[in-house]
Amino acid sequence: MKTAVTGAAALAISHGMNQLGKPVIALEPGQTAFDLIEVMEQSGPFALLHIGADDPKVMLSYAEQCRDLGLDFSADPGTLDGADAAEFIEGAKFLVTSQDRYQFLQGVTGLSDDEILKRVRVRVTTLDAEGTEIVGHDMDRVRVPLARARELIDPAGAPDAFVAGLLAALGWGMPLRRAAEIGSQLSAVALESVGTRGYTLNPAEFVHRLEQSYGAACAAEASAYLLPE
Repeated sequence: MKTAVTGAAALAISHGMNQLGKPVIALEPGQTAFDLIEVMEQSGPFALLHIGADDPKVMLSYAEQCRDLGLDFSADPGTLDGADAAEFIEGAKFLVTSQDRYQFLQGVTGLSDDEILKRVRVRVTTLDAEGTEIVGHDMDRVRVPLARARELIDPAGAPDAFVAGLLAALGWGMPLRRAAEIGSQLSAVALESVGTRGYTLNPAEFVHRLEQSYGAACAAEASAYLLPE
């Protein structure tokens, strides 16, 4: 099934997913939320909706629709404040943020790590140079190191590329560690170009770079989707 993405970064995230060959439905930001039932009637069902930073009313509407419809959603609360932020993340399958945004979320909601994990199933937090931390119910805490980058040209596209790679790999059915590795490697590719959608992907080269960063097993699993026979 497809993945859908919303919010100000929807086009940048969908660019990365398209580069990886993963079908995606991009719901561009606006003053009102799309009706998800109507979206699925037109575009087909999707397995996960990633709700990115947008107008607070729109974000809350998408989260409420997902809960009402029983749809899995991934939440990026951005700069939502207080009660809105706490309500928004309730029931999310994934909470995907940077470390700074996660600390902001804790500050405005007053929620501890444990209290946040009572509201979401899995927290995926990027930690700048320290890689990515994954914490969730009934699982060991996972740390994924940064992928190797050749050079730093523009950091603008890296966060959205990470989310794109994470969502694409989850859509393929990869486990969370592998998904974070794919996201980190795509983020490294984005660092080497200008803007949020300035990069293009060579699948064979990307698989090779995954092997350099994370080993042969990661590359082999990714090649099944990126280099189909």
